[in-house]
Amino acid sequence: NFMEQSQHMTVAQVQPYKKIKPKAPIFVVIISYFILLGGIYIFFMIPIMFLGAILLIESTQTIFLAVSLIIIQASALVVASFGIRRMRRWALYTFTILTVLVIGFYFYSFLTNLTKTTPLRDKISFSSMVFPILVLVYFWVISKKFT
Repeated sequence: NFMEQSQHMTVAQVQPYKKIKPKAPIFVVIISYFILLGGIYIFFMIPIMFLGAILLIESTQTIFLAVSLIIIQASALVVASFGIRRMRRWALYTFTILTVLVIGFYFYSFLTNLTKTTPLRDKISFSSMVFPILVLVYFWVISKKFT
């Protein structure tokens, strides 16, 4: 009878459907640690960048804007690294936006400083863009796993 069966049900049988958290692939975990280290590195470099900006830039508004953007980038990288490790879709979007902005900055910097750069520096700048692009492509290939 139903009453007798309901008395013998375990908690697991009575609980509603639980959403299962996807387990991040090991490659995603490793990348998330690198993203976290990158964000922490930027935080530690802020005082050095600030001093360099004071020496090179005369406008205090420009210095404030540059330092603010660097702090936002570092914060977003740290937060996104935790979200990526937990396979969260918002972290994928955050990382995508950051990567697109950084790549756009590299291209803008390259195009506006054509006469001031050396071929070696150009190769280093372009090679430093390859890794984030490959990571971004990988994340979007497995994007169905992000919740």
